[in-house]
Amino acid sequence: MDLLDTLKHSPLFQRVPEDAVREAARVVTPRNFQAGDTVLEQDAQGEALYLLTSGAVRVSRVSLGSRERVMGDVYAPGVIGETAVLASVGERSATVVALTDVTTLMLYRDHFSQILRRHPLVLWNLSAMLAQRITHLNDELIAFGLNTEAALAHVFTHQHRQRVQAGIPSPEVLPLGTQDIMQRISASRETVSRVMRKMERQGLLKVSNQTVVLLDVHALEQSSLDEADNE
Repeated sequence: MDLLDTLKHSPLFQRVPEDAVREAARVVTPRNFQAGDTVLEQDAQGEALYLLTSGAVRVSRVSLGSRERVMGDVYAPGVIGETAVLASVGERSATVVALTDVTTLMLYRDHFSQILRRHPLVLWNLSAMLAQRITHLNDELIAFGLNTEAALAHVFTHQHRQRVQAGIPSPEVLPLGTQDIMQRISASRETVSRVMRKMERQGLLKVSNQTVVLLDVHALEQSSLDEADNE
């Protein structure tokens, strides 16, 4: 896949004029990361956003009290780092670490600003992407406000949908260990282990070394909905 086709595959440049894609192709900078590398660091100054062209990353944020929360994973094609580019202060809102080897295209603020002014459809794509994230966060707040089972069902089914959309082989095999899950839902190890054992007994999933294998995605989705209805 050449650079133009790669850019057209990005959510930022889908269904936009060819001129916008060609302008971006002239200014993006390729940058690659190995699994475990820090791509972005919270509170650091950010002058560029990153278009993920292959691989996956994990996003986390340290809040007040130095408590780390895993916000989620982003799969290619995806976008990270746009918050600092859009904000006037320009500080990274989260830390992003490569889960796999990752290839990216960096797009600096000045170039991105010029593209947005000349090609409003790119801004529309950005707005749609951010709106989708807000919708997901709203759903997450509802699920997390119910109980641990609903929170886990939401996390697992959302990541499964992401992996299906990204074309990941075996999307039902989630790269999540107990510590990752604890940091996602802000629950203790004891609580997470207890609820996971219950879900295993129900035949919803199977836990193995640093992975969660979903056995019945539909039932997991229904479980989350049933919990909300019971409220």
